[in-house]
Parts: sequence; C-alpha cells; structure tokens
Amino acid sequence: MPSWKNLRSTVKEIIDLGSKSATLADPKSSLFCQQFLNQAPRDRSELIKFICLDHGLKTDQIFNSINFLTNSSKNLNDFSKNFRLGNYDKLSTSIRPEYYNLFQNLARVKEGVSTLVKLRADLLKILEQKYELNTKIEEDLKIMNFILKNMLVLWFSTGLLNIQRIDWKSPTILVEKVAQYESVHQIKTLTDLKNRLGSTRRCFIYTHSTMPYEPLVILHIALTNSVSSNISDLIKRYKTAANEENKEFDATKCTNAIFYSINSCQKGLQQVDLGNSLIKSCVRLLLEELPNLKNFHTLSPIPRFKEWLDLKIALRIENKSDIFQMDKCFKQDEIDFLNEHFKTNDFTQLIYQIKDYINSSKFKKVVEDFDSEINDFKTKANDYRLDSIMVGFLIKACSFYLFFEKKNGYAFNSVTNFHIKNGAQIYRLNFGADQSDNGWRSSYSMMVNYGYNLNDLDYNCVNYLTTKSIKISELFEKNLINFSQSKI
Repeated sequence: MPSWKNLRSTVKEIIDLGSKSATLADPKSSLFCQQFLNQAPRDRSELIKFICLDHGLKTDQIFNSINFLTNSSKNLNDFSKNFRLGNYDKLSTSIRPEYYNLFQNLARVKEGVSTLVKLRADLLKILEQKYELNTKIEEDLKIMNFILKNMLVLWFSTGLLNIQRIDWKSPTILVEKVAQYESVHQIKTLTDLKNRLGSTRRCFIYTHSTMPYEPLVILHIALTNSVSSNISDLIKRYKTAANEENKEFDATKCTNAIFYSINSCQKGLQQVDLGNSLIKSCVRLLLEELPNLKNFHTLSPIPRFKEWLDLKIALRIENKSDIFQMDKCFKQDEIDFLNEHFKTNDFTQLIYQIKDYINSSKFKKVVEDFDSEINDFKTKANDYRLDSIMVGFLIKACSFYLFFEKKNGYAFNSVTNFHIKNGAQIYRLNFGADQSDNGWRSSYSMMVNYGYNLNDLDYNCVNYLTTKSIKISELFEKNLINFSQSKI
C-alpha cells in the first residue's frame, strides 16, 4: 500500500489536470479515493494536514486581488462597475483554496462523495484533538471544514436523497446497518431487530445515489393508539409469542405515530441537517399509508440533565446566584416534611441530603417501581411521601432545564433545540420512562414527548428562530407554574 506521502503527488496531479479538464483528472481522482481509504487513520490525518497547508488559502493572492480592486476604484460606483466587469471571477478564484478544486474533482468519480464524507469525519477528529495543533494549522483546518461542509450541504440537499422504508424484506446489508447504527436504544439481538421492524413499527432511512447502501439518517417509528410514555413498551426485548402478533392492534387503525429513535449515521455529515426533512417526509408517507393517523409525537431522551442538576446543586450549596431557584421546586409543606425527615432546618443542608438521596441505590430501586402510564408508584411503600416529593422535584427541575436553560438564546438541550427548531412543541415529561442504566445516568429515567402538530410546524419554527420562543403544551406548562411566577 503506498505511503500517504506518495499521495501528495497524486493530489497535485488532480489539481493540475482538473484545471485543464475535469475529465483528465478522473483516473487520478479514482486512484486517490482507493488509496486514501486504505490508509491508517493517523496517515489520513497527516495527509489532510498536508492538503490544508500546501493547497490551502493563498493570502498573498487574496491581498493582491482585493488591493487591485480597491485601488482601481475612486468610489462605490466605480467599485461596483469594476467588480462586475470580470473581476468577480478573478476575486472568487483567488480566495478559493486549491483543495476546493480537489474536492470538486473527487466528487465526480464513483467513490468520490463517500470518500469526502469520510475525509471530513477524519477532519473533525483532528479538530477535536486541538491540543495537538498549533494556532495556524487549527484555523486553516477550521476553514477547510467550513468549505467542505458547505459543499456537502449542496451535494446532500434533500432533493438529491432517496427515502426508503426498511423492513424484514429489505436488502440484508441495509437491515444490518440499521442495527449497527442504532445509538439511542441499542439493538442487542435478532429478536430486538425483528420487533423494531414489525407490523406496528416503521423504519425509514435516507440514502444518497453515490452511497446507496450507507444510511445517512435512520428514523424509527411506533404505531400506537396513545402518546407513549415508556420506551420499554416500544422496544420489546423478548421473543414474540406465536399468537401475540395477532393480538396487536391493526396498524391501519392506529391514531398515533411515535418517533422514538433518530440516528445520524455519518460523522462526516455533522451539521448537515437531514433529520428535520426526514421526519417531515416520513409524516407525509405515513399519512398516505395510514390515513387514520392524527397525532405525531416523539419519545425522546434528555441528555445531560443529571450533569446539569449536579452543577446547579453545587452552585446552590456554594450560595452562588443562578437563574434556577431550587426552592421553587417545593411547596412549603414539602420543605417542612423534608426538614423533619432529614432532621435539619437549614436549606443548604437539606439540598445536601436531597442530592445524596436521589443519587442513592435505594432511590434508583424505588424509581424502578414507578409507572409512567399512571404517573405514580405501583405500590405505596413506607417512604411513599418522601419518594413522591423527590419525583416532583426532579420533574420540575427537568422542566426548567428544558424550557428555561438556554445557549445563545436557544434551548440548551441539543435534542430540545433540534425538535423545537423543526416546529414541534414540548408536550409532556414522563418520569420512569427509561429504566435502563443509561436512562438513569442521563436523566433519572425521564423522557419527553415533543408534539408535531402539522398545521403549526412552519409558524413554530419561524417563531423560534426569530423570537427564540419555545412552544409548550398546557400539560407541560403546569410543571413551570412556580418558575413563571418569579423572575427568570
């Protein structure tokens, strides 16, 4: 296998030949794709750095082009005239790095686009390890990432993508990829996979014509007669009895579609927004197949809530000011009960005790007895009042986290931001919805439903992007009543 250093001359040949005729560069482009993918990860990284530095921006050319254009113009009218008389092409050529032409030539050949997707995945890994980079190379790599991302946005626009439903009759390679790329709720067995592709389930993927057997995004949907509040009902991990399939309700009579897992499969397409259009396309396909469907919701994880709450508790213990006022999560009679139970009259000490209790194995065991459908414990143990107060505290804190915690004015939680930006609303918080270890570690077992009202999607999306307002249901708003009455 040729060393990555030998590929440097291939890169130069592609750029030189491509400047004369794209067709002339095709054989070398195909050779580059084949050899690049066979390189070790570290060698691919070194080659990317070489391309970035040796075939990147030529600042002297950019300076001279801009300088010529400004010096030849006495005023704005002159500048506009000179800019239009052929100088636009010259200027755009001078500010475009040589690797732009390399990427264009690679995209022409059979494996070119998929190679560029993998190249960008490697590029993002390099940028994640910024401690190994000096300032100049880091900035140049960021420019390369920006340029390549924008090229991929064009090549992967939704009009160029294919939407496919995956079922048990689909090509084996695609079925296997569906199992392989599931990162939200891991598919552990063949039975798991069969259940995810059963008669009351739908699985859709996006593919690209240049990558027909590589899913770009995968969306899993459950067909139900209610808004699901527990993930275990949707991802049954047991073998279906012979007659159980017949007992399931008729899919054609379903009224609800629950989007319970969406996975972006290609790291190289990060920040290329495909999930939004896939959800909306799937809604249209489902309505064509199942006209009885009335409601569309997600059942979504709440990443980083536990981490966020730990930070807020630490700030409260240190008496540092914060927008999250923890005392608003409790009624006065609840604080009185907790003070008596934990034998303290100091709220800071009480927070210590609450933190220890909600992170204890005892409380974790208690939560396993919580039924998200009835929104209560299945049995009322000796500490029922204590545990109920803790559940209420976590629900209110999590509601605050989803609605009030912001980043640049938008929802801090990445999943919330994704769905609200799509035009959805926060519909309902479900305690005990995910009893897995991961569900406990990330959100104390809570999940959230985002509602997709088809008539409101465009308005909600525009309203969020322009005013940063998050649409919520009356049901969810009840969790925020104490916070709404105070200054946030």
